[in-house]
Amino acid sequence: MLRARRRYLPFVTASVAFVVVCGAAGVPAPLYVVYQRAYGISTVALTAAFAVYILPLLAALLCCGSLSDHLGRRRVAVPALVVGAVGCLILTTVDSAVPLIVGRSVQGLAVGLALGALGAFVVDLEPSSRPGLAGAVTSGAPPGGIALGALASGAAVQVAPAAAPVVSFVVVAGLLVVAAVALAFLPEPAGRRPGALRSLRPVVRVPATARAVFPAVCVLVAATYVLGGFTQALAPSLTTFVLGRDDLFSGALAVAVYHLVGPVAGLAASRLRAARALTGGAVALMIGVAGYVAAIAAASFAAYMVAAVVAGAGFGVAFAGAMRVLLDRSPAGTHAGTLAAVYLYCYLAAAVSSLLAGVAVEIWGLAPVASGLCGLVVLLVAAGAGGAALRMRTA
Repeated sequence: MLRARRRYLPFVTASVAFVVVCGAAGVPAPLYVVYQRAYGISTVALTAAFAVYILPLLAALLCCGSLSDHLGRRRVAVPALVVGAVGCLILTTVDSAVPLIVGRSVQGLAVGLALGALGAFVVDLEPSSRPGLAGAVTSGAPPGGIALGALASGAAVQVAPAAAPVVSFVVVAGLLVVAAVALAFLPEPAGRRPGALRSLRPVVRVPATARAVFPAVCVLVAATYVLGGFTQALAPSLTTFVLGRDDLFSGALAVAVYHLVGPVAGLAASRLRAARALTGGAVALMIGVAGYVAAIAAASFAAYMVAAVVAGAGFGVAFAGAMRVLLDRSPAGTHAGTLAAVYLYCYLAAAVSSLLAGVAVEIWGLAPVASGLCGLVVLLVAAGAGGAALRMRTA
């Protein structure tokens, strides 16, 4: 029993560190309404903060996504966590749009560095007795971390609204430092190999064995991130101004439920065949998104929460299946590059859609834009899942 626990410990440590760095990115979401009320930060500025968060994230994925394949996982993952702690400390100073955008940019850099390195760390340390577990973690850690971060800061705002914007980020910065120290003592699963400088060239690296299914899978997972990006940027405002909730914790729930149910469902479905998880999850996701539209039309927070559970479960199962489809087709030593390529397109789609949605809200209003974005997500999910199923059948 003790030996089994020791085998799992490095995997669990890397997984928890992955969740923590992604959780830091979820902390600001429930605070956006506070920033709007206290400092007059506009909706456009809030969506811009999310989009700007993604720009350095994308740059890190594009240039450093495969770096840990050459330097080793620890040499990239530990600095990523330290950078994340710095971003949190910057966010303790928010009193206008500028420190918010700067702090979010630094957070984006940290997450971009971590996605490839920590994701590959988790894959490399996966227990041989639990195949599919790493795919569930790599797909579930970003949304799960965001959900936990949002819930924590949302609860803090309810308990101590004046202190929460500072205390939340100080606590998370401390957790990131602890996670960095823990990672420094883990065994290094990927030895150093030449080509580190060459890997910094901005090139998307997808193994030839995974290229057939890559475009369709990316359309599917990008759709889930479009919905997730909108949720992070505007769900708290939607909860307050459309769904009629006055407490800030409801806004945190609106962000968290979709992102938290996803990884739980993905983990529960880790024993399903990858193709079945991808297509079945996609169907559930479309049903849940349709429920979002109905809830917005009825101005019902309860219906919105039910839809979030269904959509979140579909997202988690579909994403976990999609990641396994790609990782199963990626040779050892290419996992970081494959993960970086997937996240690159996902976050790019989320950034563009969130920024455009923020501008559109100023013109047409929150409810119509939210419903329109949900319709777009349904179309993307259907196209991605259908295309992936076709490519897997003919491959």
